[in-house]
Amino acid sequence: MSEPTNKIPTVFDSEEQHVGEVYAKALLNVAAKEGMVDEVVDQLESLVQDVLNSNPKLDLVISNPKMPVEAKIAMLDRVFKGKLHGTLLTFLKVLARRQRLHSLRAVQTSASNLRDEWAGRIQVAVTVSSPLSAESEAALIKSLKSVFKKEIRLQTKVDPSILGGLVVRVGDTVYDSSVDGQLASLRKSVAQRAEGALRSATKALIQAT
Repeated sequence: MSEPTNKIPTVFDSEEQHVGEVYAKALLNVAAKEGMVDEVVDQLESLVQDVLNSNPKLDLVISNPKMPVEAKIAMLDRVFKGKLHGTLLTFLKVLARRQRLHSLRAVQTSASNLRDEWAGRIQVAVTVSSPLSAESEAALIKSLKSVFKKEIRLQTKVDPSILGGLVVRVGDTVYDSSVDGQLASLRKSVAQRAEGALRSATKALIQAT
């Protein structure tokens, strides 16, 4: 694997992350008292990944700051009452009242990470060029567990555009062992060596004159 590439956070990213962490911690603390952390977080993940990502119109509506708060709350009841755990539905209404529903994805990411942290595991996202067999997935989990010394919650994504190998993401850090990644690393390494050789030659020329 090549050297990790770190994402450079923007001010907006940092603010959203902070909001997500604050609200996620509040949600999980309530869910923990009820012994419902897994159910609540699973439903929150499904809400974001299966519902909002598949229904951009609904996503836009609940995130619209111009929509009256009471109208949002009524819509949440109409769409999700009886389908979501009561704690999660109440939490969504709190976000609505505080005009924070646009931060729901940040909350979900933080809630998923916090649950894993409490359980002593980490979430690892892996992108591969073709689907993994059960044996390959088990071997990968075992290898990741030995590297990170924690239980692994693996998420896999197939992207035929990468040239072989796999790309592993842990948080904001990416470990790229695809052919594309290796070529990029090689180009960077060659450029660095060439720059170093040029500097040495320039220094020697100055000393000789």
